[in-house]
Amino acid sequence: MSRNVIIVLIALLSVFIILNIFQPGGLMAYFLPSICWATVALTTLYICGFEKIRSWTNKRIVFMALLVAAFQIFILIDAGLINRFGKSPLLFTPSALAMNLTLVTTTLLGTELSRAYLTKNLGRKNSTLTLLAVTLLYTFTSMSIFALIDFQNPLAYTKNIGENFLPILTENLLATYLALISGPLASLAYRAPLQAFQWFSPILPDLSWGYKSIIGVMAPTIGFIAINMATTQKDLKKAGIHTRKELAPKLRRSQKSVKGWLAISVFLVIAVWASTGLFGFYPTIIASGSMRPTMDVGDIAIVVSTDPNKIQVGDLIQYWQNGEMILHRVVDTYQAAGGKVFITKGDANNAPDPDPVLPNQVRGKLILTIPKLGWVSITLKDFIANTYTFLTTTLPQTLTNAGSLIITNGVYITLALALTAYSYLLLTYKNTRKREKT
Repeated sequence: MSRNVIIVLIALLSVFIILNIFQPGGLMAYFLPSICWATVALTTLYICGFEKIRSWTNKRIVFMALLVAAFQIFILIDAGLINRFGKSPLLFTPSALAMNLTLVTTTLLGTELSRAYLTKNLGRKNSTLTLLAVTLLYTFTSMSIFALIDFQNPLAYTKNIGENFLPILTENLLATYLALISGPLASLAYRAPLQAFQWFSPILPDLSWGYKSIIGVMAPTIGFIAINMATTQKDLKKAGIHTRKELAPKLRRSQKSVKGWLAISVFLVIAVWASTGLFGFYPTIIASGSMRPTMDVGDIAIVVSTDPNKIQVGDLIQYWQNGEMILHRVVDTYQAAGGKVFITKGDANNAPDPDPVLPNQVRGKLILTIPKLGWVSITLKDFIANTYTFLTTTLPQTLTNAGSLIITNGVYITLALALTAYSYLLLTYKNTRKREKT
């Protein structure tokens, strides 16, 4: 390990210790981290220089990093449209914007310049070990050490791991890989748009920690796979990473398949946007049998916005009723003071719906039904719901019960383990003595 690498590591560890021990408040919460990270950035820049950074840069990888960042932001926006948005907790006065910009800029520069220098100089022969070590280093640097060792509340600890640790770990893994193959400009191209969105958007997706955990892990993972598949042997050689010649056919096949991954990603984004009605129609999965035999559970109904005055008897309309979205057939209409009023009924029901439907409740009219395709979404939704329940309820409760059981019966468990170990050693000793005698 060279002297310059040790200097950068000492600077990083110093920042980690200072920010975790002092934890300043007020204006110092902006000034102290900005000063620390600016020092790391200038130190690293002085050691490696601009020419070295330019020689590390691969423009194609930098562009792909930007695409991954855009993809992750789109996923967050989609999740906000499906759930809800909330106002950013940050201030947007000129002074607040200036302080936030200084903090974000210095932190990004200090983090990514030092990350790239370490990944390029710690050990190119064992790039996988270097990748994992630097990823863990910057993951722990980005988090409070006290939050990671606080085991008193299992539910809060599990929430912190899911909402903060796992997404930060995955983001740092991708950023470290980008720094390894294309220097700091690539990792900055990925992380800078995400930080700008989080710090400078006046509204942000208001998501539960389960959603944050899934998106925070899924999006960087897809990006990592796509960039890894697009990385050629020539790219790896330029980055100074030793590869075997027999890997070339695999790399060529990977490069061809990246188009498929990108196509799938674009399709998923378009599908999520379409589900919000931004394209003028609303796909809806039928979840009940009230419209049998016309539609069954698992069918997908395509509804388009329609002027209520153009809706006729016999049309299938989608409308809000008591906080629920319903799709039933119009069996009668009449005029009222508020406009045209609709009497609806499910085809499988014996009587019309008890409440009439007003024009402002109507979302649109059915134009197309796709049979059974919705079962894919239903199955996936059930899987996600069960996984979310397991992570948020079952697992924390199991850990809590296990902890209480161990604390309550600690003496008995210790005695049982000790007796088992003693019995095993005694039997082993006897067998050994017998073999020695024979």
